[in-house]
Amino acid sequence: MKGLADAVVEGDDELAEELAQKALDEGVDAYDAIIHGLSRGMLIVSEQYEKGEAYVPQLLIASTAMYAGMDILTPHVKVEGAEKPAVLVIGSVEGDVHDIGKNLVKTLMSAAGFKVIDLGADAPLEQFVEAAKENKADIISMSSLMTTTMTGMEEVIEMLQEEGLRDAVKVIVGGAPISEDFAEKIGADAMRHDASSATEWALEAVKTLPPTEERWSDQQIALARTKYRKILAAKVPKAAVDIGRVTAEKVMKEFDSVVPKFVSTMTKAERFTAAFQDKNVDRLPIAPLACGVSRKFVPCTYKDYSTNAQKYAECVHTGIKYFNLDTFVGLTDLCVDAADFGADVRYPEEDTPAAKGHLEDYEKLEVPDLKEGTRAYNLVMGNKLATEKAHSLNATMTALIEGPMVALTQIMGASRVLADIKTNPDVVKKGLEKTTEYVENIMKMMFEEAQPDNLCMVTLWTNNFILSADEYLMTEGAVMQNRIAPLYKKYNKPVVIHNCSDAPHWDLIHKWDTKAYSYTYYPHEADKGSRDYRYLITNHGKETMFMGQTSPIMFLDNSPEGIKNIQENTMQLMEGVLNTLKDNGMQSKYVISTGCEVPPGAPCDSVTAETYLVAEKGPELQKRIIRQCA
Repeated sequence: MKGLADAVVEGDDELAEELAQKALDEGVDAYDAIIHGLSRGMLIVSEQYEKGEAYVPQLLIASTAMYAGMDILTPHVKVEGAEKPAVLVIGSVEGDVHDIGKNLVKTLMSAAGFKVIDLGADAPLEQFVEAAKENKADIISMSSLMTTTMTGMEEVIEMLQEEGLRDAVKVIVGGAPISEDFAEKIGADAMRHDASSATEWALEAVKTLPPTEERWSDQQIALARTKYRKILAAKVPKAAVDIGRVTAEKVMKEFDSVVPKFVSTMTKAERFTAAFQDKNVDRLPIAPLACGVSRKFVPCTYKDYSTNAQKYAECVHTGIKYFNLDTFVGLTDLCVDAADFGADVRYPEEDTPAAKGHLEDYEKLEVPDLKEGTRAYNLVMGNKLATEKAHSLNATMTALIEGPMVALTQIMGASRVLADIKTNPDVVKKGLEKTTEYVENIMKMMFEEAQPDNLCMVTLWTNNFILSADEYLMTEGAVMQNRIAPLYKKYNKPVVIHNCSDAPHWDLIHKWDTKAYSYTYYPHEADKGSRDYRYLITNHGKETMFMGQTSPIMFLDNSPEGIKNIQENTMQLMEGVLNTLKDNGMQSKYVISTGCEVPPGAPCDSVTAETYLVAEKGPELQKRIIRQCA
């Protein structure tokens, strides 16, 4: 048993297989070998992870060893009567290709004795229901890292209700942007942000369930179908109205009825540039990542927005105008490079593209020619047109591209790359060399052809509980410091970073002279290093301008109560930021923004509830808190 546990802790899959077979040969009960051997080892690594003594690569290789042993032992486990394991269906919801958190939950659930049906990443919503029916599941677990995909969770729950299956299963949801309020609103039974607590909840939840035969009987399903039919009938069908388009038309009509809409003493470009340098401004700049939702003003599909340069530029223009943004951050999706390298990418009409078909061999990666027909070329041309559109509105344009490590994980798969950092770092470095070369080529074309005011790079893997500082610095960190930052300097452009991970290694941002940093704050991850504006301004604000803090999920609710909540939160944020700036001898170096994209299906009037309030109340606050004190 100790040997099996140690094999998992060390990530030695060959030893795990050898000892699993030895256990069978010597008559050890297969279930005992799993629970007291393999699972015990996985729990040890999980505890190390929770204490910050291990990172995701160690968890991934430990899980590989655990599953290697389980493949040998599981066929010999007796599953009669009360010993029959509970069934869990798990997956990342459709459109979301991130699977690290999902895989960790899967691993710990397996270690806890669950029979896990893994639907993988980007799982079609109907598959959750089909898998639950086929396996008479006890629990469905759904994860989402992207704000653009999280609404799919509610659709799955509604499907369960429609088919009379909702009462037969417990539903747990998770992922960085998922809150308890969101989980409650969509009708989930629980929300957890880490694998350990999710497993603890699941173990208790199955104890409260009636017997499988009772829950899944035709009679119970028929009764539940009648019960939920009334509930669903009271809801407004989502397909009946395009809330984004309806609210876009409302915003445009109201905006165009008053010219000028806002009276300002500075142009958008003057304000953003001055804040960048911590100079005097009339108010703080405002720039939520309302990127894909801007397409509702044009209107056009998300596919057009992300693949058609002209449509993208039109979305930038209308987004700046009607949302009253001081800069537009040009986020489309994070699989542009993956598509050019040959990975299979799915392009939904109304959601973000997703890389599905990952490549197999690092050694066979070939740097594409950056030419017409590639997605990167289209992105450059789109930002060239968008920059012209932004300047016509006296605003700035911030183009956005993927960093080399983001590109590699989209091409090869994040879980695989992170595990290979531990087991085969040389192949990761070779792959990273190829993606870095392509990113450099894109940067050069952006600087020379598109000429945006700023170029923002997405770096996700500085997260301080995914990779250690040493692991990061030997991969993307080295590339950022030695190749990417010098290229920014060569073109006399500031290093601008977007990182929507939970808790980056904040102490690393100055290694490549980061001048602006778009971040996400998750209060529930504060103990793991997620930091709010107070910490960031106080500790790093002199060198770096920050933009983030606002939760993009807030914009999904445009009810009167939701609008009021947005406005109250925005006022509190502006006052808090200005007072923190003042306390640190500063006056303007911060942008009111979201740390991740506003879901592209969100209503537009919820966005203007924030942006218009900043435009209307910001000058008064700036004068009261900053100028009078100066």
